[in-house]
Amino acid sequence: MLRIVRMLLATVAILAITLLFVDFTGIAARWLSFLPKIQLVPALLALNLGALCLLAVLTLVFGRVYCSVICPLGIYQDIVMRLRIWLSPKRKRRAGFFRHSPEAKKLRYGFFAMFLVLVALGLAGVIASSFAGLLDPYSAYGRMASRFALPLWRTAVVPVADMAAESGVYVLDSYPAAQPLNVAVLAVAVLTFVVVTAMAWRGGRDYCNKVCPAGTMLGLLSRFSLLKPAIDTDKCNRCGTCGRKCKASCIDTNNHSIDYSRCVVCMDCIGNCTRGAISYARRRGGTAKAAPDATRRSFMVGLAVAGGAIAARAADKATDGGLAPLKDKQRHPDAAPAVPAGAIGIGHLSSRCTACQLCVSACPEGVLRPSLSASRFMQPELVFTGGFCRPDCTECSHVCPAGAIKPVDAAEKTAIRIGRAVVDTATCISAAYGQHCGNCARHCPAGAIQMVKGPNGNMRPSVDESVCIGCGSCEYHCPVGTAGHISSDKAAIYVEGYKVHLKS
Repeated sequence: MLRIVRMLLATVAILAITLLFVDFTGIAARWLSFLPKIQLVPALLALNLGALCLLAVLTLVFGRVYCSVICPLGIYQDIVMRLRIWLSPKRKRRAGFFRHSPEAKKLRYGFFAMFLVLVALGLAGVIASSFAGLLDPYSAYGRMASRFALPLWRTAVVPVADMAAESGVYVLDSYPAAQPLNVAVLAVAVLTFVVVTAMAWRGGRDYCNKVCPAGTMLGLLSRFSLLKPAIDTDKCNRCGTCGRKCKASCIDTNNHSIDYSRCVVCMDCIGNCTRGAISYARRRGGTAKAAPDATRRSFMVGLAVAGGAIAARAADKATDGGLAPLKDKQRHPDAAPAVPAGAIGIGHLSSRCTACQLCVSACPEGVLRPSLSASRFMQPELVFTGGFCRPDCTECSHVCPAGAIKPVDAAEKTAIRIGRAVVDTATCISAAYGQHCGNCARHCPAGAIQMVKGPNGNMRPSVDESVCIGCGSCEYHCPVGTAGHISSDKAAIYVEGYKVHLKS
């Protein structure tokens, strides 16, 4: 019964989390956005004390249930193992696929130490936190879902949306367009998929107990959990079934011992024991040796170092409040890619974002794209070639689980200046060629752009930087760079992001 309950909860969890990455209506985000926020590594980076306390209590009471019913990558590995079982001969199914193996301490704590170092460097602003996110199970699953499940879902939904629109039903019409292929992010997703799938197919929960930092952190707590699978030595006949069915390879049948730091509380051992010799009950002490105190001390010290590395850097910026001078394009001293309102700035986003791609998938305009920069690898940035960031849209800020993009409402967003528009007078068809345009001024939602007469008598855009919020509407609507207009690799007006966002 416990095994069936676990499987049902896990099924609901992975379907709900996957839906968050493919949903085009925004309904899933409104009802299910709490699921990413209770994932361990994003909660740790966001200093989400409520989620961290919840996971700690769950682990201390029930063991590593997080790994079996909350973590999407763990549930995905169970699906892979189930697929292997279904494709195997009956004799092999009865015999089981696993056997007890000792804890791979050097490998396990080596990856964990590397994760702590990456987190500390990310919080300190030395590197992007997305490098630590490479080991985060939730973010790994998010990259797979956004690169594989989302395109498949879009392929299935777009024809339905077109047919519905022809009938006058536009409920599906807001589905964002497909994004350009990002080879680097796709390569990371494919590599993750291959490694995790191969490890799950061959060794069950090997990834969880050798590579995953969340598994290691929770494993240190689960040694002391109140409820544990326990072997009744009076009933056990050492048939070995539980050990061969244990996906974590943590049951030593001969010695009647279970390594609770690796047990993911899947209940498979209980469900497969024909003698009822294993029960899930309160048990004093552990049958397996706990990790050495030095390991636990290093764990706490590592977390303290990571937490103490948080640094906030501010820069004083001032504008004269007037119209920008009419001059040829120049790089702004604080030029940086534009990041969403709520991200506070490049430094904050880089130190918190695990590159799970949930915000990228949730963006209804398709303007959030994974960065290819080494300093912000796979972290979101705004690209306005195919759309602009609507002032009333705050989807990305409400789905971010790591606190990299803090929640803002529409009123708050319109008061945040994420960048400034810059005019390239050399390619502007109005300023350089005297053609009637003014698209940027007409479509600016903030009213920050005016058409004024330049030295050559031609009308040209002038930007009030104190009003411009960096939404990218001007860049998107600029005809330069599109078919039939002057050859250029970008619009004649474009957004330069601020390193630290400003308030209007």
